[in-house]
Parts: sequence; structure tokens; C-alpha cells
Amino acid sequence: MPDNSDSTQYLTQKLFGKKAQEYSNSSLLVNKGNLDLILEIAMISRTDRVLDVATGTGFLAEAIADTGAEVIATDFALSMLEKTRELLTGRSNTVLALADADNQPFMGNSFDVVACRVAVHHFANPQIAFHEIARVCKPGGRVVIMDVVSAEDKEKSELHNKMAKLRDPSEYRQWRRSELKEMLKTSGLTISNVDLWPHQMAFDEWIRLGGADDNTAVTIRGMMIDSMDGDKADLNPEIKDGELYFTWNTAVIVANK
Repeated sequence: MPDNSDSTQYLTQKLFGKKAQEYSNSSLLVNKGNLDLILEIAMISRTDRVLDVATGTGFLAEAIADTGAEVIATDFALSMLEKTRELLTGRSNTVLALADADNQPFMGNSFDVVACRVAVHHFANPQIAFHEIARVCKPGGRVVIMDVVSAEDKEKSELHNKMAKLRDPSEYRQWRRSELKEMLKTSGLTISNVDLWPHQMAFDEWIRLGGADDNTAVTIRGMMIDSMDGDKADLNPEIKDGELYFTWNTAVIVANK
């Protein structure tokens, strides 16, 4: 029998195969503001060789390619890479590779920048993935991680993760910012910059992206509305014009090797 992390990884890969089109329309993933922030604080330039880990539908790879830098984009879901290929068609400075985040098929010290955007919460073995990211990054190179983060408060973090897991069983954990920083440090990297980037999202969009059925969506909606008093999940839910919204807190962390 596979261990829990193997089972989660299989489930993630299976579910991702059905999500490529939805992810192509995600208001968080298409947002140019956080893409520009990543390029800016990671100081990506046309002379860099960049690895985009877990590229998904390729929005970060496209933004990097637009700087003139060489970008190699990897993902373990073929359907995601097919969407990325559509986005990057005709660009001579891009390469796609089917690969797991925790087993990158590249020599050590190969990349000036290694980036991973809104994906770590799906990793069954994030510490292993961070070790791989550090391994392939050149000495003096930069690593930039952007992901949704849960509250530092334990109870708020647990409630956030309970709702997230109900909505999308392929998610492993919405990590705290401090946990992501510690995993990067454990991988031998030095944190140089942390930016917070909040993103308000409609509840119905979030449910659609996660693929929850109607009954589960009703359950999660009730949990989120109940969390309003005291903001019990650190998601700042609110009703606007009759529609439920919440704020995803994301962290953009830059580390150096």
C-alpha cells in the first residue's frame, strides 16, 4: 500500500488532469499584479536561465519569457503542460518538461532563478521539493516561492485547511508563512525578501476551481459564513451585492543560495 504522501500525490495528479481549463481562467493565476511582483523582487532579467516548477497553465513561464530570459517550465500533469504549450507557442526561449517537483531532471547548480507560483500547497513532500529547488539553483542564485498561506494562529490555520481540503482533496496543506520560510532555510537557502499579496476572490469561483460538488459547497459556505464573527479562519469573508467573497493571503518569498 502506498503511504499517505504517495496517495495524495496520485490524487493530485488525477484531479489536476481535469482542471487545466478552469485554472486557465483563475482570477488569482491570471493576475498581472502578482506576476510583476515576482519578476521584480526576484530580479529576473534577459540573461537569466530560469526554472518554473509546477508551472500549471504557464502564466509565470509566459511572464518570464517576456523578459527575454530562457525559461524551462515543468509540471507533473500533462494536461497542464498542454495548456502551457498553447500559451508559449512560437517562443524560442522556452522549454517544457514533464517532471515532479520533488524529482527535477536537471543537473545541480543549473539555474540562475528557480520559481514556483501557487503550487506548494499541493505538494505531498514540500521539504523534498525545496531541497530539489535548492539543488538545481546556482550558488548566488535566487529562489522565489509564491503561495497561498494560512494564519500563524493554529486554530485559524486549521479551520482554513479544513475548508480547503473539503473543497479540493488534492490540496495537501495551506502552509503558514513561517513554515515556508523554515523549509527554505532547512534546504540551505537564506531568506532575503518576503512580500504579502492579498487577493479577494468570489466564493463561487473558488468552489468551481476546486471542483467541489453542490452539497459540499453548501457545507463549506456555511463554515465560511460562520467564520465571519472574529474572522476565525483569517480569510476576511464578506457579503457584497449578495455574493460571498473572501481574501486569500499569499506570500512571495525570495531566498538566495
